[in-house]
Amino acid sequence: MWKTLRTSWPGTKPTASPTEGSVLDSDPSLNLPTSEALHHLEKRTRALGREPIRYQPGEQLLQEGVANRSLYILMKGEVLLSKKGEDGIPRELDRLGPGSLLGILSFWTGDPSFSDSHAVTAVECLALDRPLFDEGVAGDPEFARRTLHLLVANLSDRYRRVVGLNLRVASLTLDLEKERNALREAVADLQRTRNQLVHKEKLATMGQLLAGIAHEINNPSSSLLNSVGNLGRELPKVFETDPVLLHAFQQGQDSAYVTPTESRERMDRLATSWPELSRSACRRLSRLTEDVLEQVEGALQGGWTPRIDEWIRAFELGGALHSIQLADERITRLVKSLKSYSRQDEDTSSSVRVGDCIRDTLVVLNHNVKHYDLRMDVPDLPSIPGKPGEINQILTNLITNACEATDAGKRISLQAGVGDVHLFVEIADEGHGIPEDLLDRIFEPNVTTKSGGGQYGLGLGLAISRDLAMQHHGTLHAWNREEGGAVFRLELPLT
Repeated sequence: MWKTLRTSWPGTKPTASPTEGSVLDSDPSLNLPTSEALHHLEKRTRALGREPIRYQPGEQLLQEGVANRSLYILMKGEVLLSKKGEDGIPRELDRLGPGSLLGILSFWTGDPSFSDSHAVTAVECLALDRPLFDEGVAGDPEFARRTLHLLVANLSDRYRRVVGLNLRVASLTLDLEKERNALREAVADLQRTRNQLVHKEKLATMGQLLAGIAHEINNPSSSLLNSVGNLGRELPKVFETDPVLLHAFQQGQDSAYVTPTESRERMDRLATSWPELSRSACRRLSRLTEDVLEQVEGALQGGWTPRIDEWIRAFELGGALHSIQLADERITRLVKSLKSYSRQDEDTSSSVRVGDCIRDTLVVLNHNVKHYDLRMDVPDLPSIPGKPGEINQILTNLITNACEATDAGKRISLQAGVGDVHLFVEIADEGHGIPEDLLDRIFEPNVTTKSGGGQYGLGLGLAISRDLAMQHHGTLHAWNREEGGAVFRLELPLT
């Protein structure tokens, strides 16, 4: 289809000749279809002694980077414009039909051709070099009008296409930015998922190890408990014929722990009252209860006798049995905590007693926590829906971080409570706090404050803890204390 080419400019005054007026006269006869305008221009060009040039399909009209001395007016056929990319491969820019101009910029500026031009079909065009163009414009007003209007129409068309391309590029850029943001979020989600999977796999392995250790400890512990039970039942029968020895044995079983300070005070008192006693004798006597010690001191009036040795040995035997019972109870609690802590029932939610989770976590982390002044304020907390293994994981990360950020001997405070709709656990330390530039990013993956002193971290613990809290529909916040150190607050819904 031929397109109609506007060949007149509104608002201009008619002129009689090129020397008296403008070549852009407002002349209705100039509003011609492209085919007729080209026909008139061809006649004018022939009158100037120049015939149209013909190209076969595939022939080159202009070569990129090569000087061009002519303005090409396409009369018939189709021309392909292409330009080489940085990789040297030509890429199509445009396809031009009759009425289009080729080599406009290189013709006017003298610069090398901007692109390659090849005939797609059989092409016929007018090639106007500078002398011929100047001669036509100066001597033939009709030639000047037709040429100038073709030039303006081509530039207007190209300008519209450039504007359209810019709008399209802007739209594509916006779409690309949206896709890039979506991709960035997807990559971040994948990274978080990967981190969680890796961490859960590690926890599952750790849970299996802890469960195995708990099982191995439980077997000898059960045997020990049975033996202690038998000793507790049978030993009193050994002393039943001697009420004094039985009393000393029972006192040893019920005796409370004597601190080193109390032991030293008793030893000094005994050494003062009985200077003839040896240091080792005073040490043995200092561990007796006041009731047994009073009985021994009464017997000491007549000097040390084998009877006193029997009383002390009976007391120490009862105390040894008591120590074994206490140790066995501690082992039993440790095994129970290990089993509770290592539960990996992550697929389904259950009822969670956060107070038990806190105590189990502290038992497992006792090797770390024992070096600090741990202050606890944990009342009886209600059960909430959740996954015990994941709650244990959050508490483990928070308590471990507090220990690593705080010097040994300083205070770590653990407080829990219940609000209107949530349960909270706060862990505060007296460490170095969170750097201000990391405070807003402390829960992001790969952000860590461990940078020296033999401490190195991957920056995953807090990120995973926050994700686990969010999976429980809770929150995890952090801030610095004015007096130094940091506070982490976990909030979990009650229902």
